[in-house]
Amino acid sequence: MVNEAKFWQDMPEIQQQLNQIDPIIQDNLASVKGELGDALRYAFSASGKKLRPAFVLEFGQLQKPAKNDKLLKIATSVEVLHNATLIHDDIIDESPNRHGRESIQAKYGKQIAVYAGDFLFALSLRMLSNNTSKITNLRVNGSAMQDILAGETEQFGNEYNLQISKKEYLEQIKGKTAILFGYSCFIGALEGGFKRSAANQAKKIGEAIGMAFQLKDDILDYTAESSVLNKPVLADVVNGVYTGPLIFALEKDPDNKLHELVKKGKKLTTADLKEIDRLVKDKGGISDAEAMTVNYTDTALELLEKHFKHCPRYEIIKQMINKLLQRQY
Repeated sequence: MVNEAKFWQDMPEIQQQLNQIDPIIQDNLASVKGELGDALRYAFSASGKKLRPAFVLEFGQLQKPAKNDKLLKIATSVEVLHNATLIHDDIIDESPNRHGRESIQAKYGKQIAVYAGDFLFALSLRMLSNNTSKITNLRVNGSAMQDILAGETEQFGNEYNLQISKKEYLEQIKGKTAILFGYSCFIGALEGGFKRSAANQAKKIGEAIGMAFQLKDDILDYTAESSVLNKPVLADVVNGVYTGPLIFALEKDPDNKLHELVKKGKKLTTADLKEIDRLVKDKGGISDAEAMTVNYTDTALELLEKHFKHCPRYEIIKQMINKLLQRQY
């Protein structure tokens, strides 16, 4: 099993700042009593990559180092918000696992999971409002929360839809992932002293990063071992959740061989999944998704160079973007 918290170990300055986030969260959860408190503390007892707060911190320090811990607490609020969405995602998907262990809804039940997710949305907003002096960030936070919640439900009702289009899939991943990456870069840039126009460019960079990140995640379902990903490979196909590589391969399936296999849904066997895996690769689903991932990454890098190349920490963010493209988990 991969320790996701070590993702930044080759960038120790980022790692050092991110290591301060979990204690801040646990401190904010310490007074929550009963099963809800247990569930919330459990949610943060396994540390993740903290990608979104990393971008808050880096865009917030792109021009100059942060002078106080307010930026760190704002970055923490984004990590709290992200985890709220994960808890709600697992309820909607009825997912038994998250990061290689029981999900909140599986361990504590859906009722506690709903309250846990709601609590974290509220905590995120409180942490942001206590640490930002910019009303714009509060407005954008509210707007982002609306978009994220709408994005969470995009794939709901789309299960087992073999007609899902590339456009629909890209809209799904924008709501599911890209909006929060965009918000992270925007809020960091604004807190870091950039004008609204520059912060909007940071938001575009973040959204392109988020699109590339989710595409890469979906590719890894087909190319990584389940022991590395901390989840059963191709479990989404059994549950009727179709992602980029499969959708792109289905578009190149004139003999309907792949369609007929995928139609089996819950009846799919291990042998069927292996055959789906082979067909997705043979029909170019992986290569199409990889090309799209590179395109979104290139967009992010081009925008970064165009608008922020003059900044002292430009190279750091460039390195971060490339690191996400090259990751294997």
